[in-house]
Amino acid sequence: MQIALALNIFLGSAVIIVMIFADYIRKYNPDHTQKNIFISLLILVFIPLITDFLFYMCEGIPGKAMLFFLYGLCFVYYLFQILSFCISVLFLDYMVFRDSSRVKKIVIALSVFTLIHLIILLLNLKFHFYYYIDETGNVFCRGDAFFIKLIFSYCTVFFIFYEIAAGRKILKKNTVIIIFLLLGLAVFCSAFDVIFGELRLIWPGITAALLCFYFFIIQTDTKIDSLTGIGNRYSFNEFTERLSKSRTGETWTVVMIDLDNFKEINDKLGHREGDNALRDVANIIKNSIRGSDFSARYGGDEFVLATRAGDGFNILINRILEEIKQLNKKNTRPFKIEISYGCDVYVADGSRSIDDFLSHIDGLMYKYKEERRRAGDKINGAQS
Repeated sequence: MQIALALNIFLGSAVIIVMIFADYIRKYNPDHTQKNIFISLLILVFIPLITDFLFYMCEGIPGKAMLFFLYGLCFVYYLFQILSFCISVLFLDYMVFRDSSRVKKIVIALSVFTLIHLIILLLNLKFHFYYYIDETGNVFCRGDAFFIKLIFSYCTVFFIFYEIAAGRKILKKNTVIIIFLLLGLAVFCSAFDVIFGELRLIWPGITAALLCFYFFIIQTDTKIDSLTGIGNRYSFNEFTERLSKSRTGETWTVVMIDLDNFKEINDKLGHREGDNALRDVANIIKNSIRGSDFSARYGGDEFVLATRAGDGFNILINRILEEIKQLNKKNTRPFKIEISYGCDVYVADGSRSIDDFLSHIDGLMYKYKEERRRAGDKINGAQS
């Protein structure tokens, strides 16, 4: 009976986690940070799941060796459970802000948080204030200071609330609703387990959260250009359709960027260097825009970015040009990056077709490109 109950509790969660891991590990994803964090999350959830299953099966079996084994299982379970909560915070933060430098700072904070918890677990092995195993029956018992576990668990919940508050300007409403539903589910299940002890509802709750995270990743990946890691044509079409249907009167500065001499790079240096040129421009764009801005690879060697009008567009484009200048100075590539761009302000009030507007800025971009080409021809003619 105990084995059947244990399998009902743990087997479904374990199979789902393994299936997600097996499917995701073989997928190509240019966003290595996202992939590494999510894979780490799956592993860090799977470890306490297995240790909890083993403890459930072994609890109550007499013997000194079993006593030490149960202590070891509890130690691993609580350590990796808090680690999995921490990596969930990290994953959520990255999905909101897409900022690798921010991830590094949060890793430091969460490492300190985890280290404090590790020290408490080590001290508990001697003083048994957190939890202990009753030697008379090898049964788990909560210590007088078991509330420490609740503090560490629910601190991560407060971290998540902070993430939502910090990213409220760039998070979509439906995303916030999903996060709160998952958060509510996890809190409800864990609270139920604290009160009743044996139900272990936390695992169905966590598994449901992982599935939602995975569906969110898959949905997001369909909107990412696999070569450059920024938005693709699908995400661009989604953005412009939403903009064209809007009647809010908000204004957006939309910029179309074209990589100069791209065909020459491909023909003379090969498509690998052409891909490097596209990645370099995309990385410069990603590092220059803010979370509230939009960017995508429009097609071929063309990129589009959009920022709310009046929010420092000139600063943005100058930052991009300066980044290109600094990259060219490093001479790390056998080519120099040059761009042409066209831009104008779009008012979301229905007075202008988005297709006409895009054709307009596309024409401005090629006009600018032609002017630069003629200026270059004049310089070359004068030098010859």
